[in-house]
Amino acid sequence: MKYEYYIKSISVKSVREGSVLEENYERYIIDLAAKGWRFIQLVNLVDLTPNNRRIDLIFERKQQ
Repeated sequence: MKYEYYIKSISVKSVREGSVLEENYERYIIDLAAKGWRFIQLVNLVDLTPNNRRIDLIFERKQQ
C-alpha cells in the first residue's frame, strides 16, 4: 500500500511574551482530516533563523 504526504508549514513570530504561531494549526488538522488526510507529526523548526521559523504539520493518506 502506498501513501502520499502533505506538509503544511506555519510561520512562527516572536512577540514580547515569546513565540506564537501566525495561524491556528487546529483548523488545518480538522479540515484535512475531513478530506481523508491523517495528521502524523509536528516538526518544530522554531530554532531556525528569524525569517525561517516555523512548524511543519505532516499528513498522510493512502494514495488514490
